[in-house]
Amino acid sequence: MQNSNVPDTVEHQRLRLLFKQSNIASMIAAAGAVVCAGIFYNATGTFEPFVWLATVWLATALRFRLYRQFFATDVKRHTEKAWLLRNGRSAVLVGLVWGAVPLIPLHGAATYVHQLQTLVPGFILMAAITSYGVYFSQYAVLWLTTGVTTALSTLFMYGTSAIGEVVLFWLFLPVLLLTAKRYSNSLVSSMDARHRSEQLVGQLTSTNKDLHYRNAALARQRDLIEQEEELAKHVFRQLTLGGDHELPGIHTWNQSMGSLSGDLTQTVRGPHGQTYVFLSDFTGHGLPAALGALPASSVFLAMAAKGLPVDVIAGELNRKLHQLLPVGYFCCAVLLELSANRRRVSIWNGGLPPVLLRRQGATDYEKVPSHSVPLAVLGGDEFEAHAEVRDLHPGDLLYAYTDGLTEAENLDGEMWGNARLEAFLLRDDISAPKLPALIDAVLEHVNLAPASDDISIVELEATPASVHGEADAAA
Repeated sequence: MQNSNVPDTVEHQRLRLLFKQSNIASMIAAAGAVVCAGIFYNATGTFEPFVWLATVWLATALRFRLYRQFFATDVKRHTEKAWLLRNGRSAVLVGLVWGAVPLIPLHGAATYVHQLQTLVPGFILMAAITSYGVYFSQYAVLWLTTGVTTALSTLFMYGTSAIGEVVLFWLFLPVLLLTAKRYSNSLVSSMDARHRSEQLVGQLTSTNKDLHYRNAALARQRDLIEQEEELAKHVFRQLTLGGDHELPGIHTWNQSMGSLSGDLTQTVRGPHGQTYVFLSDFTGHGLPAALGALPASSVFLAMAAKGLPVDVIAGELNRKLHQLLPVGYFCCAVLLELSANRRRVSIWNGGLPPVLLRRQGATDYEKVPSHSVPLAVLGGDEFEAHAEVRDLHPGDLLYAYTDGLTEAENLDGEMWGNARLEAFLLRDDISAPKLPALIDAVLEHVNLAPASDDISIVELEATPASVHGEADAAA
């Protein structure tokens, strides 16, 4: 049976069409032969027409036998050439019996019967174009056999008087051959186009299925990532809740590039009234950067709660992060310790931009540049944990920030820049705290441009308004 998982080629489809069309044409031709034999018998009263009819039916029976074999067998079981050879042999037999129509003696028959005898082979060749013409070679076999047999039969029966009739018949035959050739070419082109279309549809269907599968896999992966990110955000929120967030004179701003920030800002009051600030910028962005904040926050809060100096805290942070973080990951940070009387600040800067200290009434800054490598770069013995100490006076302001602030870009790619930042913070028309106005200015500069880095800044007032209020109340 014709059951195969291998898709049909164009030639297999063409073979099936040839045998299907030929099967139908053979049925019609057999019925037509009965009609012709009846007309010839009615005109002559002899049995020769039925002898001819028997030969037609015999040839047709052989054709039907070939059809049954074809449709009961997998077309791929034999080569295309083998099937065409068997069909061509039967076509020769069909051409012989239909070309032998002139051999039926019609002496004394009416003129229209003679004309029918002459036209029958031509009608057969015309009708066979849509069946045998599926393969031009098969039609050519039938055409040649029928044409030659018809010419010889006519000349045999009617002699030289039929030469004109034979010549006219052969003048008509090339038209049929050309028509069959064009039909065959058009059919092949059409089947090739349909086959390519089916292949394309199959490829598109396969691609769509693959795309659907991949989209489903991506959706599952996205859901998993979202769940993991939501968990990380929850942990990070709980982490940043550690410490004190409403200490007088300490103002912070953090804007993350994504849902998680690689910057960490924490403030906490020590056991002796001092204030600690930890500003850090971990390598990278998002979840990888935020993960480094977990151990750093734990160490900072634990050691600040003990009232340890910033150089000790910096050393322990470096030891812990150097132990945990992989090579290539580090943490740029600033550690501040503000004394309880707000008269002195200890500063450790490892890899962040210079800490800006603006004195009351001054037109420039005192800068505390980075004086150590970032955390986790070097081991304990090589790490520099020395802190800079600065005295503070009423009205002094101190600023520490990550490079995401000065590198914030607008839609034209223009950065906010160090010069613009320092000029803004020197403006006397903006009263302390200046951070709210700075936030507005930076956001106005960036406008709708996507964030290129996390942004963090800390503003520290030596004498915030709440401290003045407490002093007035005590007086």
